[in-house]
Amino acid sequence: LLTPTASPFWRLQTMKYLTLAAAFALAAPSMATAQDRGFTMSEGYSHYQFDEFDVHAAGSRLSYALGDYFSIDAQSDTGLSGSHAIACPTGTDCTGLEPRARFRYSFGVGIAGHLPINERFDVFMRAGYSAVNFKASVGPSGNDTSITYGVGANYFFNDAHGMRLEYNRASYDDFGDASTWGISYVRRF
Repeated sequence: LLTPTASPFWRLQTMKYLTLAAAFALAAPSMATAQDRGFTMSEGYSHYQFDEFDVHAAGSRLSYALGDYFSIDAQSDTGLSGSHAIACPTGTDCTGLEPRARFRYSFGVGIAGHLPINERFDVFMRAGYSAVNFKASVGPSGNDTSITYGVGANYFFNDAHGMRLEYNRASYDDFGDASTWGISYVRRF
């Protein structure tokens, strides 16, 4: 029988929900100043490029504008089928083994600074915290966390519908450096 404190998954889930709650609690005082931009929700594709392998993910993001120049966001990605890596982790003897790693999910929170170019287009820089989860046959398995940073752009076709392109970088302890490229459909509320 697993107790909540004995399960790393329980601790990770609790940490995820507490982090999301804190991020959105920080946004509450500014709700009156960001009525024109408000919430955006996006769904899209991400390509994670780790030191030793690549994975594909479907992602969701919820963002809240803190005025015209800042926003906070919470995101999660789920590994797509085929998001299996075959690579022997650095420093591991894989003689006679077929190493495999499956990307399960990632989540993160962040803050972005926006530079509006016009009413429909803005570029941004973002920084935040992210966690990934892998299941591996050889080498590290489980959760790994990192500070992330990146750049991107939002373009809106009209007042409600748009797209987002972004690049993020992270340095995980067990899984190494990762570059993430993403494209998403964005819905503004």
